[in-house]
Amino acid sequence: MNKRKVVKQNVGLDISKDDFKICYYHQYEDFKQVIKGTRRFKNTLTAFREFLKWVDKRSSTDVLVRITLEATGVYYEQLVHFLKDKTDYHISVVLPNKSKSFAKSYNIKTKTDSVDAKILGIMGLERDLKAWQPPSPKLFTIKQLSRDRIALTEEKVALMNKLHALNHSFEPNNSVIKRMTIRLKLIKKQLMQVETELKKAVKKDPELSERIDKVCKVKGLGFITVATIIAETNGFELFTSRAQLTSYAGYDVVENQSGSSVRGKQRISKKGNRFIRRALHFPALSARKYEPQFKNLYERVLERTAIKMKACVAVQRKLLLLIYTLFTKNIAYDPNYQN
Repeated sequence: MNKRKVVKQNVGLDISKDDFKICYYHQYEDFKQVIKGTRRFKNTLTAFREFLKWVDKRSSTDVLVRITLEATGVYYEQLVHFLKDKTDYHISVVLPNKSKSFAKSYNIKTKTDSVDAKILGIMGLERDLKAWQPPSPKLFTIKQLSRDRIALTEEKVALMNKLHALNHSFEPNNSVIKRMTIRLKLIKKQLMQVETELKKAVKKDPELSERIDKVCKVKGLGFITVATIIAETNGFELFTSRAQLTSYAGYDVVENQSGSSVRGKQRISKKGNRFIRRALHFPALSARKYEPQFKNLYERVLERTAIKMKACVAVQRKLLLLIYTLFTKNIAYDPNYQN
């Protein structure tokens, strides 16, 4: 009896902070898909080498090995960079909403590490997924700097609130106030340093700098906001549609409705990148004042819902999609475009 020929092989990989679960599939000429092995590895450099040996023992030498995994926080980054450097595997990093939609097509409702690995394993066999490319060193640096700035800003606000409360308390201790004031000055100084480094990092890439300048023509959008969003989305590298970007940022609308008895309110999922939503909060408040199209959007949503926050979120979402369009098409903002 002739041995069946393997035509495709894929490793579905579900990763978390501490470990990752894998499910290795072979697909044969008759389109039959067979699991060749499952295992859990630690999310460490030593385990990565173990993982490569485990895959090599089970792989068909004349067929390209594919790896499919989700972009979950930062936990996948070390592994994909390791695989990119050490192997010639076809690595595909998919957005969580993409794999979730694929699971729905199979009517799979259970969500565990093992099930997710199986779904990603099948997905890599059945879909022609784009090969992952590492972010440019400049974007990676900008992302680290922008997140450092966010952490410093949050620390500054918390310290200012504590200092305000202490100053208005009964008989405040002067030495405590002095130490808090010194810390606050240091944080403000570090914030200025980070912003200077951010600007220098962007200026090193003339094309990136030019694209960001074009987006900043929108009233309310400043350099820091745009640079943060470009870095958090890796220059929109993984996105092929506005819907994917909306879901990634957590601006997709979810409903809680069943029959005639359960009618929950619509709300955004918030299951996405919080750094993007945070970066767009204050720019949305400015844009609704100074940009006619955003002002009209805000007023329409406010009139329909009577909820200011919903109107603000609608403006944030539209701002994000506008940044996506301007940056990917490399065009400057024209306030009269719609007219």
